[in-house]
Amino acid sequence: MAKPLPIEQYRAVYGSHQTIAGRFGVAPAEFNARVAKRLAGGYKPTPQQWSSGAYLEMKEIAGDRCCPKAEVAPCCCRVRYTCTDHGDICIGNHD
Repeated sequence: MAKPLPIEQYRAVYGSHQTIAGRFGVAPAEFNARVAKRLAGGYKPTPQQWSSGAYLEMKEIAGDRCCPKAEVAPCCCRVRYTCTDHGDICIGNHD
């Protein structure tokens, strides 16, 4: 089993996920509550579990979009987003 990272690294990762969620209109307190709800289960989560839970919550909020300006656009891939700031993002292959 891999050695756990220092707690500061887990906090930094959690904070970056919280920041991304904030770009999509989710306040830090709401984000924290959503992560806590995700981790609820009668045990004390480890810092790694908090970090992983924050990642899953952030992905649920943002999906594959780069920012809130990204909109779905037609394409033969699974999903394509187009953004005025970041350009086009295709998810999936074009076969």
